[in-house]
Amino acid sequence: MSTTPRTAGFRPVDLIGIVYIVALTAALFAYTPEVGNLTKAHPALMSFIKFALLATFGECLKNRLTTGVWLPARVIIRAMVWGVFGIWIGADFVLVAAGVQGLIAKGQWSDAVGPFGLSLWLNVLSGYGFTMMFTHYWADHLIDGEFVWPWQLMGRPQTAAWAKVVLISLVVFWLAAHTVTFSLPPQFRVVCAAYLSLGLGLILSFAKRRGTAG
Repeated sequence: MSTTPRTAGFRPVDLIGIVYIVALTAALFAYTPEVGNLTKAHPALMSFIKFALLATFGECLKNRLTTGVWLPARVIIRAMVWGVFGIWIGADFVLVAAGVQGLIAKGQWSDAVGPFGLSLWLNVLSGYGFTMMFTHYWADHLIDGEFVWPWQLMGRPQTAAWAKVVLISLVVFWLAAHTVTFSLPPQFRVVCAAYLSLGLGLILSFAKRRGTAG
């Protein structure tokens, strides 16, 4: 009997995942001006679509790497949840940028830190980064059939293991990633945020797996 793990090696079905992400990438780069215009006209809708397509792909990729199967259970529901989170994240980008500019205008924050300051507020100082990820962690439990209140998750050993991964990612990855995002012109932030949402799907999925294993 073969002892090769199910996740090892390339399989024909993997071509579908490759074609999917390559096609999305090509479309984003080929139609960057159009995507930018649509985002300006319909920011909530475009945020929903962007995160539903790319963050869900990150979750599917994680599932392929860890189980050998591309599609996690209830993938359509997960995509809808990611879309809603996309709207929330897109709105928070605007709120943080406007809020920091307000602080600068009142002399309560330095303009010298630039995009890094925006990223610092988004990921660390406002508490938004962890709150958003914890909310998604809770939503995952609901999707998986565990009907639990958010505060019931706190204090669990697996939640502590999950939180450790997320907190490290906020400092090690997201602080730098969003500094780059805020450094770009608005039309390129759309593309950058789309691929960061793919990374977000991967990080949260791996963090949840770490918590379950713990």
